[in-house]
Amino acid sequence: MSRLQSLKTATALHDVAALLKYKATTLAYILYVKQNKYHSFALGKRGGGTRTIHAPSEDLKLLQKNLSNLLQDCAEEINHVRGFKDQFACGFKRRLSIIDNATKHRRRRYVLNLDLQEFFPTINFGRVRAFFMLNRDFALQPSLVNSSEAEIVAQIGCW
Repeated sequence: MSRLQSLKTATALHDVAALLKYKATTLAYILYVKQNKYHSFALGKRGGGTRTIHAPSEDLKLLQKNLSNLLQDCAEEINHVRGFKDQFACGFKRRLSIIDNATKHRRRRYVLNLDLQEFFPTINFGRVRAFFMLNRDFALQPSLVNSSEAEIVAQIGCW
């Protein structure tokens, strides 16, 4: 069964834990029991002012890495089925770096660089959960009894 199909057919926390290569008890502890999942600090910006960083704890960071791998596998499946070759985006993708991103802009007369103010705070738990439920490729079903796969994914990925 494909990774995407396995995610779609997951019905409980232990199913998602297995996909992420975790024990269900460990996943439940990180998501529902552990305190201080993040530590926050300020970084100076080049143009002045500060940016607040919310860095995940080491165990949550590893869990997020495993989720990233699962979702990248799903995205590759989706792109393959659709016959789509994703050749532009480089951020947070396996085997790609800022060098790959810069290479795409070499010898261009103009390059527009934007920093969207307060962008990341607009990506919240509700939006992530809704995306995974409403997106036609994922279409993860909400659960009436347990946390749904979409909720678990959102809990792992959202501060």
